[in-house]
Amino acid sequence: MQYEKIKKNAPQLLSMTGMTTDEFSALLPAFKAEWDEYYSRFTLKKQLRSRQSYGRKTSNLPKIEDKLLFILSYLKNNPLQEYHGAMFDLTQPQCNDWIHLLIEILRKTLKSLCELPERNAYRAQHILRQYDNVLLDGTERPIQRPQDSDRQK
Repeated sequence: MQYEKIKKNAPQLLSMTGMTTDEFSALLPAFKAEWDEYYSRFTLKKQLRSRQSYGRKTSNLPKIEDKLLFILSYLKNNPLQEYHGAMFDLTQPQCNDWIHLLIEILRKTLKSLCELPERNAYRAQHILRQYDNVLLDGTERPIQRPQDSDRQK
């Protein structure tokens, strides 16, 4: 699967990544900068690089667009690694390695763009005090379960 084929079909890109073509294009330069920063210093196996490397055109994810599509579609759809790897012509171990690497690069990208959710409750309270109306996106639904343990199974 390659971004060049998917970008022509906007509804398919939206369903795979949760992003429109414009949103994907806006995220791409920051993601590329983080990737270049990482790849100039480390190998794909997270070892310190001893010499300069050039992008391999024979890689299964040769373009930065493909890397971003790979990680966004994984995070949006949460497929099995075996299945996700098959979509991108990777084995499951290769898919696992790419996921762990690209998820960290995406996290750094979102942090540099100040798009990460707030994890500190006190900081979130401070921010919320600045606004009159706040809409929270979340619901809880109670599920009634049988009291008998045999019926619960």
